[in-house]
Amino acid sequence: MQLLPLNNRLERIGQHIVRARLFLDLWFYFEERDSRRKIIDTMREYNEFFRFTPHAYLVTYVIYMAGVFDKSRGTISLAPLIREVKAAGQLKAQDAKVADALLAQAKPIADKVAILRHKAFAHRSAHISYDEVFKMANVKPAQLRELTDVALKITNCLLLARGLRDQYFSELPREAAQAMMNVLSGHSSRER
Repeated sequence: MQLLPLNNRLERIGQHIVRARLFLDLWFYFEERDSRRKIIDTMREYNEFFRFTPHAYLVTYVIYMAGVFDKSRGTISLAPLIREVKAAGQLKAQDAKVADALLAQAKPIADKVAILRHKAFAHRSAHISYDEVFKMANVKPAQLRELTDVALKITNCLLLARGLRDQYFSELPREAAQAMMNVLSGHSSRER
């Protein structure tokens, strides 16, 4: 089976990383102690919506980021893309060294995300509890954010080497969530 064109795969992985960060930021907004404290009453008022929404954001982040570092053949993931851009002779030696170093830096966190994907979400283990999987992964929100930062640096290095536009993260979804919660907090259940 023929692979999609390299440029398409590079742009796609960039979008996966950007989307993963979007979902991480939204999960963090709804779950982080300080922000949650400000919005919990509104979340309780609309409980049937917010009961699983933050969880869905975390699951989506994990699925996207585990895919970015997937080792299966035929997937759009960073390690094969780095090799392919190198083989095409389009990655300068210094840039190749940086990409490899960043990939090595990301590996310990990517391995933790893979544990979550394989044992808690995509393939729910029958041998370990959900909470035990999170203890096993031992990953912190700051590490999840760092993983997206590193992954996007690698991807942008590859994109630029191919003469493509780099990609970037946006704060707009989180800002929209904050605005939505402000609007919702101004409406009581009697007004619905």
